[in-house]
Formats: sequence, structure tokens, C-alpha cells
Amino acid sequence: MEGAIDARLRRLAREVESRPDKTPGSDFVAALSALARAGADFVVVGVGGINFYAQDPSEAVATLDLDVLLRPDPAVLRAAVAALHGLSFTFAAGGEPFVDLADDEALAAVVRRRATLTARDAHGTQIDLMLTITGARYAELEADAVAFRLGDVTVRVGRLERLLRAKEAAGRAKDREFLRAFRARLEKDRTQR
Repeated sequence: MEGAIDARLRRLAREVESRPDKTPGSDFVAALSALARAGADFVVVGVGGINFYAQDPSEAVATLDLDVLLRPDPAVLRAAVAALHGLSFTFAAGGEPFVDLADDEALAAVVRRRATLTARDAHGTQIDLMLTITGARYAELEADAVAFRLGDVTVRVGRLERLLRAKEAAGRAKDREFLRAFRARLEKDRTQR
């Protein structure tokens, strides 16, 4: 698994380097801006959310996707899908193409199942439209989310402590490794003060 992730990171780095007009993460910024402009209720979570709290760019952690937790409502999912589709993202659910972008019944079924829709653009940018995460509910995260300016829009990001607790609750190997590295970096910062 680790070798596969390393290969994906190398491929992503080559793609970014071959696009001199693109800054790393600019597709994420465009996607978040489109979601905010569309009025989709969301909170940025996962490593992407944690990166908003970095004191400088050197503290940000590379991630292959951006996790966006949507308010679990078919209208919100419809707005999010329409916004990203407008940026030429395509969608998949459970590894299968999801093409029912305007089908209210299909969108309602996604919400009922709390499924994740994966959105990808031609550059390989991946946005996970999530309806649930382990260790936190949308209402809890949204209630005390922190607002960040992103260009001309404001996006809401889960509070750092909640995001770290959600990573801990998920308990996946990659989450445990992230938390180990995060704690080591905090300890290093403390000893350098």
C-alpha cells in the first residue's frame, strides 16, 4: 500500500510540475470556492481541514484528496454536485460512475445511505463529498467550525481538536501514522521554543 501511495504522489508531482500555470492546491481552492458560491452547506474535514491550521506552508501535509462533509440533505448534495460538475468534475460512488447528477431520487438515496461521492477532474484533483465521518456528526462540526477566507469566499473548517479526534476515532493505519507525525511535529515545535 505504501508503495502505491508513493507512486501516486510522484505522479501527482509530475502533473503539477507539467502545469506551470497551476499552483499546487489551486484546483482544491477552485472547488471550495465553487461549493461556497453554490450555497452548499459544508465543513472541510480530514487532512485538508487540518492544513488550514498550519502556521506556514511548510507545516501543511500533502494529501491526494480533499474531504468535504456536507449537511446530509439531498438539496445540499445537488448544489455541491452541480457546482463541481460546472468545473468539469466527474463523479463516482462505490467505485462506479455516478451520472444521475440531477436525479432527485438517486441523490436522496445517496444521502439515505450516507455514501461518499468522489469527484475528480481532468488534472486528478479529488474531492470526497462525504455525508458522514467517524467520530463526529455534521451538526457538531458545523456548530463550532472556524471560518477561513479563501479568496473572495468564506469556507468553514472543522475545529482542529474535533478533526484530530475524528482521525483518532477512525483508527485506520494512515490516520494513526498521521497522528504520530503530527504529535512529533508539535513536540519538536515545543522543544525549539
